[in-house]
Amino acid sequence: MKLSRIARATPLAAAVCAAVVTLSAPSAAAEVVDVTVVPGLSGGQTTPYGAGCTYLVVARTGTLAEPGVGIVDLNRASTFFPHELIWDTVDPYYVPPVVLGHAFSLWTPTAPGEHALMAYQTSAGGPIETVTVNPGTPIGPGCIVAP
Repeated sequence: MKLSRIARATPLAAAVCAAVVTLSAPSAAAEVVDVTVVPGLSGGQTTPYGAGCTYLVVARTGTLAEPGVGIVDLNRASTFFPHELIWDTVDPYYVPPVVLGHAFSLWTPTAPGEHALMAYQTSAGGPIETVTVNPGTPIGPGCIVAP
Protein backbone atom coordinates (compact mmCIF):
# COMPACT_ATOMS: atom_id res chain seq x y z
CA MET A 1 0.00 0.00 0.00
CA LYS A 2 1.41 3.29 -1.09
CA LEU A 3 0.85 6.52 0.84
CA SER A 4 -0.32 9.43 -1.19
CA ARG A 5 1.92 12.46 -1.56
CA ILE A 6 -0.40 14.52 0.71
CA ALA A 7 -0.36 11.88 3.45
CA ARG A 8 3.47 11.83 3.41
CA ALA A 9 3.80 15.65 3.45
CA THR A 10 1.27 16.30 6.24
CA PRO A 11 3.52 15.31 9.20
CA LEU A 12 6.40 17.32 7.72
CA ALA A 13 4.17 20.37 7.20
CA ALA A 14 2.87 20.10 10.77
CA ALA A 15 6.42 19.93 12.17
CA VAL A 16 7.51 22.97 10.14
CA CYS A 17 4.46 24.97 11.28
CA ALA A 18 5.09 24.06 14.92
CA ALA A 19 8.73 25.13 14.64
CA VAL A 20 7.79 28.45 13.04
CA VAL A 21 5.20 29.19 15.73
CA THR A 22 7.63 28.29 18.50
CA LEU A 23 10.49 30.39 17.11
CA SER A 24 8.35 33.41 16.22
CA ALA A 25 6.49 33.58 19.56
CA PRO A 26 7.57 36.52 21.69
CA SER A 27 9.69 35.50 24.63
CA ALA A 28 8.27 36.16 28.07
CA ALA A 29 9.62 39.26 29.69
CA ALA A 30 11.90 38.39 32.56
CA GLU A 31 11.05 39.78 35.91
CA VAL A 32 12.28 40.21 39.43
CA VAL A 33 10.91 37.36 41.52
CA ASP A 34 12.23 38.23 44.98
CA VAL A 35 13.88 41.04 46.95
CA THR A 36 15.62 40.47 50.29
CA VAL A 37 17.32 42.77 52.79
CA VAL A 38 20.18 41.01 54.60
CA PRO A 39 20.13 42.16 58.27
CA GLY A 40 23.90 42.14 58.86
CA LEU A 41 25.54 42.39 62.29
CA SER A 42 23.24 44.23 64.67
CA GLY A 43 22.78 44.07 68.40
CA GLY A 44 20.47 45.22 71.21
CA GLN A 45 17.18 45.35 69.34
CA THR A 46 13.95 43.63 68.44
CA THR A 47 14.30 44.63 64.77
CA PRO A 48 17.65 44.07 63.05
CA TYR A 49 17.63 47.31 61.02
CA GLY A 50 18.92 50.68 62.24
CA ALA A 51 18.82 54.14 60.67
CA GLY A 52 22.30 55.21 59.57
CA CYS A 53 23.52 51.62 59.18
CA THR A 54 24.17 49.92 55.82
CA TYR A 55 22.57 46.67 54.62
CA LEU A 56 22.80 44.51 51.51
CA VAL A 57 19.72 44.34 49.28
CA VAL A 58 19.54 41.36 46.91
CA ALA A 59 17.06 41.21 44.01
CA ARG A 60 16.65 37.80 42.34
CA THR A 61 15.47 37.55 38.72
CA GLY A 62 13.69 34.75 36.89
CA THR A 63 16.64 34.18 34.54
CA LEU A 64 20.41 34.31 34.96
CA ALA A 65 21.17 37.02 32.39
CA GLU A 66 19.27 40.31 32.47
CA PRO A 67 20.22 43.87 31.50
CA GLY A 68 19.66 45.35 34.97
CA VAL A 69 17.35 45.74 37.95
CA GLY A 70 16.25 48.93 39.66
CA ILE A 71 16.03 48.94 43.46
CA VAL A 72 14.23 51.79 45.24
CA ASP A 73 12.95 52.72 48.70
CA LEU A 74 9.34 53.79 48.20
CA ASN A 75 9.62 55.91 51.37
CA ARG A 76 12.62 57.82 49.91
CA ALA A 77 14.29 58.04 53.32
CA SER A 78 17.48 56.23 52.39
CA THR A 79 20.53 56.12 50.16
CA PHE A 80 21.74 53.40 47.78
CA PHE A 81 25.34 52.74 46.82
CA PRO A 82 26.62 52.70 44.08
CA HIS A 83 23.37 53.89 42.43
CA GLU A 84 23.45 57.45 43.64
CA LEU A 85 27.18 57.92 43.03
CA ILE A 86 26.85 56.72 39.43
CA TRP A 87 23.56 58.60 38.86
CA ASP A 88 25.15 61.86 39.99
CA THR A 89 28.47 61.51 38.18
CA VAL A 90 28.27 59.17 35.19
CA ASP A 91 24.89 57.85 34.06
CA PRO A 92 21.47 59.15 35.20
CA TYR A 93 19.84 55.93 33.90
CA TYR A 94 22.06 53.47 35.80
CA VAL A 95 20.57 50.28 37.25
CA PRO A 96 22.59 47.56 38.97
CA PRO A 97 23.64 44.77 36.59
CA VAL A 98 22.34 41.24 37.05
CA VAL A 99 25.04 38.68 37.89
CA LEU A 100 23.92 35.04 37.77
CA GLY A 101 20.31 36.03 38.37
CA HIS A 102 20.99 38.49 41.22
CA ALA A 103 21.38 42.28 41.49
CA PHE A 104 22.95 43.83 44.57
CA SER A 105 22.91 47.22 46.25
CA LEU A 106 24.00 48.70 49.56
CA TRP A 107 21.07 50.37 51.33
CA THR A 108 21.36 52.90 54.17
CA PRO A 109 18.06 54.00 55.72
CA THR A 110 18.32 57.61 56.91
CA ALA A 111 15.18 57.69 59.08
CA PRO A 112 13.39 55.27 61.41
CA GLY A 113 10.01 53.81 60.45
CA GLU A 114 8.57 51.42 57.88
CA HIS A 115 10.56 51.17 54.64
CA ALA A 116 9.21 49.47 51.52
CA LEU A 117 12.01 48.36 49.17
CA MET A 118 10.99 47.43 45.64
CA ALA A 119 13.05 45.77 42.91
CA TYR A 120 11.80 46.15 39.33
CA GLN A 121 12.70 45.84 35.66
CA THR A 122 9.69 47.52 34.09
CA SER A 123 7.22 50.24 34.97
CA ALA A 124 4.87 47.49 36.18
CA GLY A 125 6.92 47.31 39.40
CA GLY A 126 8.06 44.24 41.25
CA PRO A 127 8.17 42.52 44.61
CA ILE A 128 8.29 44.67 47.75
CA GLU A 129 10.14 43.88 50.99
CA THR A 130 8.87 45.91 53.96
CA VAL A 131 11.21 46.35 56.93
CA THR A 132 10.94 48.28 60.17
CA VAL A 133 13.88 50.55 60.93
CA ASN A 134 14.67 51.79 64.45
CA PRO A 135 17.22 54.46 65.40
CA GLY A 136 20.70 53.01 65.04
CA THR A 137 24.38 53.74 65.60
CA PRO A 138 26.87 52.29 63.10
CA ILE A 139 29.94 50.72 64.70
CA GLY A 140 32.48 49.23 62.32
CA PRO A 141 30.88 46.38 60.37
CA GLY A 142 27.84 46.28 62.66
CA CYS A 143 25.15 48.46 64.14
CA ILE A 144 23.64 49.08 67.55
CA VAL A 145 19.90 49.42 67.10
CA ALA A 146 17.72 51.12 69.73
CA PRO A 147 14.80 49.00 70.98
